[in-house]
Amino acid sequence: MIKKLIDISDLTKGDLDEIFDNIAILRSTNDFSLENKSIGMIFEKYSTRTRISFQVGISQLKGNPIDLNFENLNIKRNETFEDTFRVFSCYLDALVYRTDKHTKIKKGFNFFKKPIINALSDESHPCQAISDIYTLKEHFNLKDNDPFTITWLGDVNNVLFSLYQCTDYLSNMKLNIITNKKLHSQDKRFSKKNNVFFYYEIQNSILEDSHCIMTDVYNSMNDTSNKESDLKYLQVNSQIMHNTSRDTVFMHCLPANIDSEVTEDVLYGSRSIVFKQAENRLHSQKGILKWLNI
Repeated sequence: MIKKLIDISDLTKGDLDEIFDNIAILRSTNDFSLENKSIGMIFEKYSTRTRISFQVGISQLKGNPIDLNFENLNIKRNETFEDTFRVFSCYLDALVYRTDKHTKIKKGFNFFKKPIINALSDESHPCQAISDIYTLKEHFNLKDNDPFTITWLGDVNNVLFSLYQCTDYLSNMKLNIITNKKLHSQDKRFSKKNNVFFYYEIQNSILEDSHCIMTDVYNSMNDTSNKESDLKYLQVNSQIMHNTSRDTVFMHCLPANIDSEVTEDVLYGSRSIVFKQAENRLHSQKGILKWLNI
């Protein structure tokens, strides 16, 4: 069976545990090799952390990362999407694919027929969620069954959806989602689960219970709607962090819009671990690549 990571739901609990174990091992030693393996990288949307972490990670594992620019391929002329991915399978051992349409990744896998990783789509961002949870496990030195709580303030977006899917496998993970009621009702992917709770107003008791306060930009790439007015009351600022426990950390997948979803003093403050979060993307990408067993 060909492995893929298009959504967190493509994993089992055992797979997710294996990836976390891989990350921990590959932080200190590259005991896994991609030598003689060529990994295609397709980025139809801007990327800094995901692109660089995959390029560096593949190179550190002695693999060959190949940046495929759609602008330079025949797909920009008349070659079909299907034939393009059939051709990819003639040369490449795996694909890392970032796109604005989740359906493209699923369609691409059907014609590529080799391992494929979702490097972000409009629906989910599994690599980010895996890295974020690993970062919390590392920061708080959490054992396998130690409970931890993430409180999300903001939009019901792709990163949140992947975190939400992780709760299916991590019964010790509690996810509080504080968002706009209208936006929640419009997104049918989310429903209440035993360890997922939705709120539409900020409550200090929720903040106090959190290991991590997490947010993201209000409008993701290619999202032309203006959600600022709906979500600005959920801005993570010094007052929000003041109402958390003394050990609570702040996380943001970056890039951030200062004074929109987060204030500068919080983003660069003493309880922010956003750059450790960014650093761990490298280790997490390597852990995922090892799990794929390319």
